[in-house]
Amino acid sequence: MAPRFAMFHGAELKTGRVEAFSDGVLAVALTLLVLELKLPPGLGNEAELWTAVAHLAPSFAAWVVSFAFVMTIWINHHYFFAAVRVADRGLLWLNGLLLLGVSLLPFPTGLVGEYPGFAAPLAMLSGTMLFGSLTFAAMRYYASVRGHLMLENIDRPRARAALRRNLIGSALYAGALTLAFVWSPGAVGIQIIALAWFIVAPPNAHTVTNAGDAAPFIVADEPRVPRDV
Repeated sequence: MAPRFAMFHGAELKTGRVEAFSDGVLAVALTLLVLELKLPPGLGNEAELWTAVAHLAPSFAAWVVSFAFVMTIWINHHYFFAAVRVADRGLLWLNGLLLLGVSLLPFPTGLVGEYPGFAAPLAMLSGTMLFGSLTFAAMRYYASVRGHLMLENIDRPRARAALRRNLIGSALYAGALTLAFVWSPGAVGIQIIALAWFIVAPPNAHTVTNAGDAAPFIVADEPRVPRDV
C-alpha cells in the first residue's frame, strides 16, 4: 500500500454529508455568478436600456463560461462520489480545496465583465479554473492511490483514461492562463475548448453501471488492504 500522510489519517466516513455540503456550496456559487449581471440605475428610456444591455455582453459571456465550468465540476463531482466507497480526513480537505476554488470564481468572473480585454482579470479567471481542475485531479489521485477509498472493482484502462482527461483539462487551463497576458481572445477560446473537452467526454468513462462493474477514477495497481483507523 502507498504510504499515507499522517495528518490525513482518520476514521472512514460515509460520503453523504460531503456530497450535500458540496452541492450547497456549488449552488451558492452559481447564484453569486448571476448577481454580477447588473444594469446601471436611472435609465431614462428604452434606447438607454438596450444600450446598457449591450454593454453587459462581456459580463454575460464571462458568466456563461463560469456557469459551464461550475456545472462541469458538479457533474464530475457527482459521478466521482458515486465511485467512492468511503471518505476520510484527507478527502474532506481536498474536497474543501476544490470548493475554495469554486467559491472564488464569482470574483474574477465579475472583473472580466467589468474590465473586458484586461489581462489581469482573465488571468485570474483562468488561474481559478486551473486550481479547480488540479484539486479535482488531486482528489481523484488521493482517493485511489493514497487513501484507497474507491469501490473495490477496478477497470484500470478506463480509470487511467479518466485521470488523463482531467490532467489534459488542467493543461488547457494552464495554457489559457499563459495566453491571458499576450492574447486574451485565445485565452477565452482555450477556456471554451477545455469545457467542451469535459462536456463531450463519454459517459462510460465516468459512471458505475452496477455493483459488479469496475469503478472509475481508480488508478492504483494494488488491491486494497484493510488497515486500522
